[in-house]
Amino acid sequence: MVITEISAQKKKGRYNLFVDNSFYSGIDAETIVKHGLKVGTEIDKDCLEELVVESETRSAFDKLITIISRQLYSKRDIELKLIKYGYNKIAIEQAIKKAEEYGYINDKTYAKIIVDSKKLKSKMEIKNSLFLKGIKQDIIVEQVKDIDEEEETERAMIIAEKYMKNKDSSEKNIAGLYNYLMRRGFNSSSISKVLKRYKIEYYEEG
Repeated sequence: MVITEISAQKKKGRYNLFVDNSFYSGIDAETIVKHGLKVGTEIDKDCLEELVVESETRSAFDKLITIISRQLYSKRDIELKLIKYGYNKIAIEQAIKKAEEYGYINDKTYAKIIVDSKKLKSKMEIKNSLFLKGIKQDIIVEQVKDIDEEEETERAMIIAEKYMKNKDSSEKNIAGLYNYLMRRGFNSSSISKVLKRYKIEYYEEG
């Protein structure tokens, strides 16, 4: 196999690589320079494929850094974004592995930040949110373990106060509150404690 053409792409630093007069792959400038690729260079298929993977991995890693510089993402979400950008499986795996080694991707850290940012979410809501982000079950369990029954009830109380603002403690409104807290994922024990407070108010007013 012989490299017959190397032409610049519109994207800076990227080139089209032609082998035996046919387009083979895109490749970055660093790979070309590092391995001394030029027109007329003879190269075997396995070596060429390795160079393409090297180039794609570097490109995927650069894109990954751009992605996480804007916002924090879970490992699974970064993978999906790189797939969307058209990177192949091997390049994505290697780019993510490199990012994990550097500490740029850490699902434990990501999960902790999510948990800490959701002070008025139920434990179930948080667990579901992390699950949908591809966080492993053991990490989820570890990160939500501090949300005990007391904490869960306090969160439910705060949300109930917001829901019941400017509402009286009628049976209809209490039933609405019950359904609202259920939809928010609060456990029955916490909901019962919240409703007891409003039921007491209702009977006192009655």
